[in-house]
Amino acid sequence: MKIGFQLNKLHKKLVFFTTSLLIVSSLAIGLSGYYVARNALIERGKISLKNGVNSALILISEMNNEVKSGSLTLEEAQEKVKVLLVGPMLKDGTRKISSTINFGKNGYYIAYSLEGLEVMHPTLEGQNVWYFEDKNDTTKPFYIVRDKIEKARKGGGYTEYTWEYPYSTELGEKIVYSKYDPSWGWVVTAGSYISDFDAEAFVILEITALIIIIIVILGFLFSRMYILSITLPISRVVKAMKEAELGDYHSISETKINDELGHLVSGFNNMIESIEKAHSELINKDDQLLKFAYYDSLSGLPNAYYFRISVNSKLANSKNKRALLLLDIKDFNFINSIYGSEYGDQVIQFIGNSMNINSGNELIAARVGGNEFAIWMENIVSSSVEIGIYAYIESLKLLLKQNNFTNHLDFYMGLVIIESVEDDYDQIYKKASIALQYSKIKGHVHINQYNDDMHKMLERESKIIELLEIAIKQKQFKVNYQCKVNAITNEIVGVESLARWHTDELGSISPSEFIPLLYKSNLMSPFSKLIISMSFGDFEKLKEKYNENITLSINIPPNLLFETEFVDYMENSINKFKIDPQKIMLEITEDVFIGDFDLINIQIESIKKLGIKISLDDFGTGYSSLNYLTKVKFDEIKVDKTFVEHILTDPTSEALFRSIIKIANALDCNVVAEGVENRDQANKSIECGCTIIQGYVYYKPSPLEEPIA
Repeated sequence: MKIGFQLNKLHKKLVFFTTSLLIVSSLAIGLSGYYVARNALIERGKISLKNGVNSALILISEMNNEVKSGSLTLEEAQEKVKVLLVGPMLKDGTRKISSTINFGKNGYYIAYSLEGLEVMHPTLEGQNVWYFEDKNDTTKPFYIVRDKIEKARKGGGYTEYTWEYPYSTELGEKIVYSKYDPSWGWVVTAGSYISDFDAEAFVILEITALIIIIIVILGFLFSRMYILSITLPISRVVKAMKEAELGDYHSISETKINDELGHLVSGFNNMIESIEKAHSELINKDDQLLKFAYYDSLSGLPNAYYFRISVNSKLANSKNKRALLLLDIKDFNFINSIYGSEYGDQVIQFIGNSMNINSGNELIAARVGGNEFAIWMENIVSSSVEIGIYAYIESLKLLLKQNNFTNHLDFYMGLVIIESVEDDYDQIYKKASIALQYSKIKGHVHINQYNDDMHKMLERESKIIELLEIAIKQKQFKVNYQCKVNAITNEIVGVESLARWHTDELGSISPSEFIPLLYKSNLMSPFSKLIISMSFGDFEKLKEKYNENITLSINIPPNLLFETEFVDYMENSINKFKIDPQKIMLEITEDVFIGDFDLINIQIESIKKLGIKISLDDFGTGYSSLNYLTKVKFDEIKVDKTFVEHILTDPTSEALFRSIIKIANALDCNVVAEGVENRDQANKSIECGCTIIQGYVYYKPSPLEEPIA
């Protein structure tokens, strides 16, 4: 009895010991596996957030390059970045999260200004969040936005806090990585909730908990008879878990007996499989981010960032003669306007595929801007490199034509040949960019190889743009007025406002030089409004100088008509200066209709309803003048000087001039002959039926203060 009792007691002790051992072992395995998996997922998540922010900064850099090249305005580029990183703006002012970059179920991008303004956010965009605090109950306030901005300005860092889930009031622990972009002054962040990383780890925890329950039940039933048989499998599990802690995830061989150990091993293998799956998914996401970071999705070519890395590698490992060629598709914006952006994308894709086929060890091609490509060439011969480039460009243009693309495609080209091994990438690329910019300014579709004179010209251009911004703010422009004369009565019937600019630093700068730069620097709208305001302010004195019935003509750039508030601006200006709108003539050119014709026509009709008259300037220099005349009610047509200057010597020019006058008369429009420089041209204009003349034959542009000659 005593032995039996002892055996029974020993049995109970063994069962208790075995059960306790199984519980402790299972908990150790399960919990360590869970924390290993959880920590791995969180660390991978952090890496994804950091990579996501770096990818966003690369995207911003690419968009900023497009702004600098003039392909996009800053506002367009920033909105494009917001749409790509978060999603489109909805009617209620929020953004639906639709980014293809996955930071978990609830992760998304945010961007702040350094003052704490939300410049990009699904729900808070436009709000100042400088004083937003961690929503976890804390005795001391933790200002989360300030922390992000501080870490971003120090080179980047993580912030952990409690915040609401997107579109919800439920709170969750959140991890955010922040980094500063100095070009736009944005603090770009990517954040995810711990729950997103925990989701897969919780599955492992549930499996582990189930395994523990099963093992405890079976261990209690089978007692010490299985003690020896469980030692080896458990040791294998422990060893595999230790290896898993070191990052070596592998399953262990299954036991032949379907008992607690069998379930333990199976559960462990399931756990490892889950960890491996999570690990693989994170690697795939990293690969996607790397592809997004290094390659252009439209053309398939390396992007500017990866091109820089590749060229730097070549510079470090080669001393042979090399060259960098930048290509820009000529009139690409015009092509998009005429044929549509989808057609433009097809052009980019075709060129990208062609360059990919020709790329190799000695040639690297990349898309470095909207319609700009870069080609790095190794082991070149200076005397023949341009011949090879021309041959390639001609073959590319032929391929485009053979594949049913427009035969108007051509390229601006900037070339740098690298002679010195000391030149770095930034110096080389800057020189190529200067050569390309020179080609675009001059309208050259041949190769322009960099020289220092180009640099000086662009430096002057940059200086003029800098001075233009100051001149507009400080109202440094002067307005001269050129008279329109009735050639029959010699009466002055109107004046045209013409801007003039003198600078202390560069002297007088011609409108032919500063007007294109106003367009390029997106300053045409404030400049035009300044000239309108100055001209309106002079109108009463102009009437005193000439006569009460004169009209005031002001040139309006195309982009101003696309501003929806322009009509209100004109109405307010008329009321402010108490001007009769019937005496105002806005002069527009035909290129305004290249954009949205219906929208422009609506704007013109709205302007005419105010009483303002519309003049078609430089008539005859565009592509579809007659088409516009039939659809838009103009009050005046100004015949371009290119017709007038040849009407004495060229019968065709005279015939066209007479036809234009007849068309204008049929449409009940006044006709003005521009650029009439001598009495013979004036007499011929009168003979052809045009009696309103503007030109040096009568008056040159002059300041308001100058007496009538």
